[in-house]
Amino acid sequence: MKPFGETARETRAKASELAEKTAENARLTAEAAKARIQDGYGRARAATSDLAAKAGEQASIAREAAGEAYEKGKVQAKRANSKLKDVAEKQPLALVAGAVAIGALLGSLIPKGDKPEE
Repeated sequence: MKPFGETARETRAKASELAEKTAENARLTAEAAKARIQDGYGRARAATSDLAAKAGEQASIAREAAGEAYEKGKVQAKRANSKLKDVAEKQPLALVAGAVAIGALLGSLIPKGDKPEE
């Protein structure tokens, strides 16, 4: 049988070795977790950046389309105004008759209320 002091030293050495292995495993696990988190963060950041860029592109396209539609609308409004002026100058009675017809149509669309009972 081994002396008590020797057994204690061996036990202490094994415990120390086990503690060192446990600490190393914990360090490696922490490093692996850190790497995974950094990788996930990097991918999320890249995805967010891509989405922001695409949203910016879409907003720019929408602004351009709105500007083009506005310009086309202005041109069409000017044409309609010009045609209306021509009709007013050349055929004022037809214009008045058209306005009366539109007024009559709108008047016929307005619901008639019930007359109060006396």
